[in-house]
This record gives sequence, C-alpha cells and structure tokens, in this order.
Amino acid sequence: MDELVKEVIPLLQYLIPGFLTAWIFYSLTAFKRPDTFGQIVQALIFTFVIHGAVLVLKAVLLWIGSKGYILGLWDVKAEASWSFVIAVLLGLLSCYWATNDKLHEWLRDKNITKQTSYPTEWYSAFATYERLVVLHLVDERRLYGWPMEWPSEPTSGQFVMQDPCWLEDDGTERPFDAEFVVIDSAKVQWVEFANE
Repeated sequence: MDELVKEVIPLLQYLIPGFLTAWIFYSLTAFKRPDTFGQIVQALIFTFVIHGAVLVLKAVLLWIGSKGYILGLWDVKAEASWSFVIAVLLGLLSCYWATNDKLHEWLRDKNITKQTSYPTEWYSAFATYERLVVLHLVDERRLYGWPMEWPSEPTSGQFVMQDPCWLEDDGTERPFDAEFVVIDSAKVQWVEFANE
C-alpha cells in the first residue's frame, strides 16, 4: 500500500496543474463540461503545455543565473510554484480567448477556420449582436427588451430582460412595471434581434 501511495502522489502532483487549468476554464466560461474521459484528456493536454512552459522558464532562468543575475534556487518548490502560476495564467488566458472570439477572428481572417470561439451558435448570436431582442413565446406573445443575460443553449436556462415590455400585434409597446423580468427559455419559440 505504501508503495502505491509513493507512486500516486508524485503523479497527482504532476497532473494537478492541468486539472486546475481545466477547472478554471469550465468554471468561468459557458462551455459545457465534457464527460469524465474528455475532462481527463483536456487536463492532460493542459498539463503538457504547463510543464513545457515550466521547462522553458527553467532554461531561461538558469541562463539568466549563469550570466550572474541569480534570482534564487531552482528546486522542487520553485517548480511547483511556477507550475501553479502558469496553470492559473493559462486557465485565465484560455477563458479570455474563449469568451471574446479574438483568436478565432484572427484565424478566420487567415482562412484557417470558420468557427467562432463561442460554445454554440445560439450563444454566439447573443454575444456578437448586442442589441434589443424580441422573444417570441410559445403562447404567441412577444416580449421586447435588452437581454442582460441569456442561456448558453436554447433548451435550458433563463433570459434576464431589462426594461421589458409586451409588443402588441400592431407593434405598440406595453411596458412592465418592473426593471427586469426573468423568463424560462423553454417558453421561447424563437428570438428576433432588433435593427440597430
């Protein structure tokens, strides 16, 4: 049993930075967590990138030290600390790239991909076209307002509409006496984005 523990602990210490990065990414973005196998694969990929970055950082710092600018001793603690720092930074950077579409926009400009960084086309439409919307409800009523929050996918979640009003058949607005209204996405048949 002691032999197993001695083998498992270093393995966990090696893999934890990748799992930390994956946890940060899925905690701060609208992406659905993959199944357990998918999470493990992504954590392993993050682990590979993190440990590669730590090796490069170690080489740079040792080179700086060889030039007479000694910053400290490179040991197990330093390596673990830098793994943690890089894991957090990689997780936050991944979130940044996944939520603003900048990387995918650049890749689309180079004809490398046609994809966006958003988790679904539904989410992409709301994130890309910030404007007033009309929610066409299943009971044929129409709700008009500013979508402060929206579900990451059309089948679950709620809309938080600011300054909501009902739209009559002739297009006149009948305002609510509330600043916000929350409506279940299951009650929404389709969404119309208003002209700017």
